[in-house]
Amino acid sequence: MNLPPAFLSQLHSQLGNELTALEAVMATPPPVSIRYNPLKVKNIPKNYEKVKWFANGVYLPERPVFTLDPLLHSGAYYVQEASSMFVAEAALQAVDLQKSLKVLDLCAAPGGKSTLLSSMLTTNSWLLSNEVIRNRYQILQENTVRWGLPNVHLSNADSQLFTGLNHFFDLVVVDAPCSGEGLFRKDPKAVAEWSPAHVRHCAARQRRILADAVQAVKPEGVLIYCTCTYNKEENENNAKWLLESFDLELVTLKVPTDWNIVSTTFGYRFYPHRVKGEGFYLSCFRKKAGIEKSLQPRLFPHLTPVATKQLPFFKNWLQTPDAFQFYEDKFSNVFAILNHQVEDAQILAQALRKMHLGLEMGVFKGKDFVPAHALALSTVIKKDVPRVELEKEQALRFLKKENVVLENIPNGWALACYEGHNLGWLKGVGNRINNYLPKNRRILMDLPSDDF
Repeated sequence: MNLPPAFLSQLHSQLGNELTALEAVMATPPPVSIRYNPLKVKNIPKNYEKVKWFANGVYLPERPVFTLDPLLHSGAYYVQEASSMFVAEAALQAVDLQKSLKVLDLCAAPGGKSTLLSSMLTTNSWLLSNEVIRNRYQILQENTVRWGLPNVHLSNADSQLFTGLNHFFDLVVVDAPCSGEGLFRKDPKAVAEWSPAHVRHCAARQRRILADAVQAVKPEGVLIYCTCTYNKEENENNAKWLLESFDLELVTLKVPTDWNIVSTTFGYRFYPHRVKGEGFYLSCFRKKAGIEKSLQPRLFPHLTPVATKQLPFFKNWLQTPDAFQFYEDKFSNVFAILNHQVEDAQILAQALRKMHLGLEMGVFKGKDFVPAHALALSTVIKKDVPRVELEKEQALRFLKKENVVLENIPNGWALACYEGHNLGWLKGVGNRINNYLPKNRRILMDLPSDDF
């Protein structure tokens, strides 16, 4: 790998003689790590090496073709770089996760940190996962739907809009867009785009985002700032600027020495020659005590309550339907929002224009109800909804949105499953099966014939 001389000079000032070891590691394939969904996988395989700083994270001995694993599509696990899983440890130490919390992941796509944090929250807490770039927002939505938790809301908004949610969140995570130095061995394109000018541009953009994010943090709330880059301009210098510019104090984390994470004046650094992971940086701050501002909920601008006569219908689909309130948009799409989150969701809807609130249930079409893909993958779907267990080849053909041949055709709606994990909806109509996997979720890759 031909690394820019200015980049190597910058790293030499940080690492000295260790730079040779880092360069050697960057010439090797990156480790492959995944994180299991604790609400879908109860027993983590014991034959994998575990990520030291996150119990549900493991390393795989080699990189499989994840696209051709139905368990990935079911949300049983998430492919996430190991170093970035440290966000969970930072949250665990800085915030009382047993309390009812409001959490914001401000720069959330593709969804690794949102799915990570949402799994750690109590059922009385919730997380807003935001992404400003439209096509990245769609990827974020796909990954959070796979993860299946009903306490996650989505928004597609610039950070500036969050200044209207002043003093609202207990925890805000800013995984800011950066120069990506820590991912050079995974992304050669990032090497080609790197320059000192690009670093300066990223640092300035990060400060704009952070200035907006700080306003959304409650007094005594926590801000976690992280990047996947090495340079001080985007990392320690921005952390120092935060402390000088806002009413914040640094949160010191307890990091075991055998984790080989480097503690700096303002945060924590991950170097690939020291840890089994990519380059990463994290700083943690607490907003000093002050007067918390309260925001008042108003009616949703684009949602109306579902008709009372339709409410009993949802008992057929959810484990605890009484825990939810049901709303529909102008297209008759139905969304279930947990009772204790409705007022907060109404406040969010006032401040942010493009949102996806709660669990998408499906759509009424005349007297028929077409269940949503999100409902199929949800962790709160009723256990006795009809299910059809598929072999691997059948599961992959379902995920390619092809016809699936079954010996016993279900009568009406049924969940297509693989190894007990839901993949989406089938519907038996007479002597045929209709595949209701959304077109934008289908596998485009050809299936290797020797796999079955």
